[in-house]
Formats: sequence, structure tokens, C-alpha cells
Amino acid sequence: MRKIRIVPTILGAAALLFAAPRAHAQLRANTVEISPFYGRLFGGDFARGSNSLFDERVDVDDADHYGIRLAYNFTENISVEAEASRTNTHFISHTSGDVFGPGGARLGDLRIDYYLGTGVFSFGHRRLVPYLSLGAGAARLQPTGTVRTASDSTRFTATLGGGLKYFATPHFGLRLDGRGYATYLNRDDTCGHHDRCDDSHYLTNGEISGGLILAF
Repeated sequence: MRKIRIVPTILGAAALLFAAPRAHAQLRANTVEISPFYGRLFGGDFARGSNSLFDERVDVDDADHYGIRLAYNFTENISVEAEASRTNTHFISHTSGDVFGPGGARLGDLRIDYYLGTGVFSFGHRRLVPYLSLGAGAARLQPTGTVRTASDSTRFTATLGGGLKYFATPHFGLRLDGRGYATYLNRDDTCGHHDRCDDSHYLTNGEISGGLILAF
């Protein structure tokens, strides 16, 4: 009889242990989240007339992208987040291959650092929390290697993204994030054969990354 009573007791305790983090594993008001991440930055180009290094359009190579995000949750649905990230990439010839030979030829090295502040709007209250983010800040563009004669430049950047957070416990989780960056370069006031007059130039990139969540 004693063994029969022990089995339901053990099963009941296990159920409580599983249900406890499930009930509370969510975004909580007045908490801080630290999220180191690693991913890939895609796309982007410098249009003709957007820089002093090249006379024609050049593309930016896809490259690894890593950094950290620090968030403060005002409520379960609204938070603010700061991001610092880095990408070591390359200038490559445009895929048309009209000027520098076959498309994708490496022309020089480029480092991109993003420093951003965003508002994050979450839509879940359990383990899985989808969210949207919108923000702005600065991108530091640093030519390196063979094109290091050019000076570094810091430009205004806007970002829009979204993703999913999964909380294994109230203090630990995983995160999948996707976002786009638009960095203002300059305004071309000249009329060229391939360009429009008064055309604003932007460096646009897309990112997919994954990371951890440490909440406290």
C-alpha cells in the first residue's frame, strides 16, 4: 500500500515542478535582460557617388555579425534596448561585373559597428514571446587593409526588426532575431549617366541572429 501511495506523490511533485516555470517563464516588468548574440549580416552596397573610395557601385559582402543587447522591461509588453555590434566584412565588386571584372571580387576590407537604441513591443505572456523592434542610432564605417587611407565615418542608422524569445526559466532563455538596418550615407546632387539628381544614398543590410537571454 505504501508503494502505491508513493508513486502518485512523485508524479504530482514532478508535475508541480514542470508547471511552476511554465506559469512564470515570461517577460516580467522592472527586469533587465542581457542578450549576447551571433549571426549573419546580409546585403548592402555603396552606390555610385556615395563614397570617395570607388568611382562605381560596390557591394558589401555577407559576413558574421556579433554583439550584445541590453534591455529594460518597463512592463510585460514594452521595453527599451541598447545594441552594440560588429561586422568585419569586405568591399566586393558589383555582381554585374561591368567595372572590376567578375562580380564578387574582393576590393578591400570594411568594419561596421552599430550603436543603437530601440523600443521593443512584445505580444506573449508564456514561454514563447514574439516581438517587434524599432529604433535608431549610429553606424561607424571603418575601411581597413588596402583601403585604410580613407577616414572612418559615423552615420545615422534606423532599424526595424522582430523575433521570438523562448524562456526555459524566468531567468534564462533563447532568442531568434531578424532585422534590417538603413544607414544614411549622403545626397548626390549631381546628374550622372546611371544616377538620378538629388538622390539620397543608403547602405541597407539585413541580419539574422540567435543568442541567449539572461534576465534578472
